Amino acid sequence: MKMCNPFIKTLTGILSAAFLTLVFSCNNKEELPAPSASEPAVQAPYLIDDLTGEVTLRTDCDGDDIHWEYEGPEGPDHWPMLCDGWACDGKKQSPVNIIPPLHRQLSKSLKFYWKNTATSIVNNGHTIQYNIDQPINPNDGSYISLNGQKYYLLQFHFHAKSEHTVNGEHYPVEIHFVHRNPLDGKLAVVGVFVEEGDANPFFNNILETWPHEEGNYTVSNTYNPNVLMPAGYNNFLDAHFWWYNGSLTTPPCSEIVNWMVWSSNIEASHEQIEEMESILHENYRPTLPLGGSRLVKAQ
Repeated sequence: MKMCNPFIKTLTGILSAAFLTLVFSCNNKEELPAPSASEPAVQAPYLIDDLTGEVTLRTDCDGDDIHWEYEGPEGPDHWPMLCDGWACDGKKQSPVNIIPPLHRQLSKSLKFYWKNTATSIVNNGHTIQYNIDQPINPNDGSYISLNGQKYYLLQFHFHAKSEHTVNGEHYPVEIHFVHRNPLDGKLAVVGVFVEEGDANPFFNNILETWPHEEGNYTVSNTYNPNVLMPAGYNNFLDAHFWWYNGSLTTPPCSEIVNWMVWSSNIEASHEQIEEMESILHENYRPTLPLGGSRLVKAQ
């Protein structure tokens, strides 16, 4: 869901993950571009529809699609056993519990260039996902610049409860904004927590259009995804987030994600959160250990 900037220190392993559309299909889809010669090869765990830009996780195993869930015999504890080719028992899995570091380091150059997009919503049985317009010329679309490299915004989706925790506590909802680097196929995911508070205008206008059953919903209205970001998100000095390297939080759990989880939140009303919870049905993966080789750092 790799990055160098001449005036900002290059760092390996960066922050935020998450979860893409979850139906395997090869029709009208093509593989992601091969990585450049200077980058290590990464087998893309997903396909991108060449017409719609919709992202589809590759949850097949030797050509057979694998069904998974958030509970029971096909739940997270059993994901590693469902397919040997998945990375769900890897050492750099997501989500994680975040213990906020005492000190911030302004070590990431992050700038958002998000644009208006059409409203295209998918209920794929695991989340509600908003697909972002993918123009023929990628530079006409939405992207972030992370340490001098462009990651294009593919989609954003919702989890209830939050997948990441802070000091062991969940938030009611977490949003994941999924970006892809076309040079190496890796992802940068921005995570934003939703807490109970004032009614959110975005959800006032949009929530009733969420498909309660699996399917698609498209209208002519446009919006900018930045309406779901906390205040000051695009100011280098004000933006405060936690970052680490991890994985997709759904099968195939590929460890190709730079996670950036915002430390400031957005609000939604009690009624709006209740409605989201009723549709999302606790679609969160429990937190996984950081292990000895990873740290969560603060920007």
